[in-house]
Amino acid sequence: GMYPTYQANTWGFKGAKGGKGKGRGKGKGKSHFSDDDPRRQIMMAQRQAQQRDRAAIISAQKSAQQRFEKDLLDRVQGKWKDEEDASISYHVEGSVCSVSGQSSRTFRNRLSVYGGELCWDAKRFWHYLNFNALPPIGEEVERVEWNPGQGSPPTKQIIWIRSNEEDVADEAAEGDGVSPVEATQAVAEEPEA
Repeated sequence: GMYPTYQANTWGFKGAKGGKGKGRGKGKGKSHFSDDDPRRQIMMAQRQAQQRDRAAIISAQKSAQQRFEKDLLDRVQGKWKDEEDASISYHVEGSVCSVSGQSSRTFRNRLSVYGGELCWDAKRFWHYLNFNALPPIGEEVERVEWNPGQGSPPTKQIIWIRSNEEDVADEAAEGDGVSPVEATQAVAEEPEA
């Protein structure tokens, strides 16, 4: 005697047409499998694997990006002078560029990477490193071109030339990147917290 009552209930369903509603109504809205159904477990496993892959890809991209940014910064570390005005010097330590010679005080500007470009932010204007003008990775950079940033107040291209003060240190640290002198200075200046 189940049949008539069940069918009577089915009539109330939206979209249930005539007697066909019986078979459809039963499976309706329950397209996902029960928890212990192997098909559901396979589906869940696949979904988790996809999310894992996506996370792995994103973190790989992130670390590649960070490595690229660090390489860019590493290549402009040290002392530079202005190609047009030798009285202006630049000293890059980490992501800070100290500019001296423009006036009695030294300006500290940030160097930061946005979207794969190294930006030198001097507050009043900003420049982007001309990446294409750099020698291939592994070669010492002797000259850096900074092009006016998009949207920056009017400013001209600035060229940095590697300062001779560091030549001696550089030869001692061939391929090492940090000369022993610099390394000890860094330690002396920044005591471990």
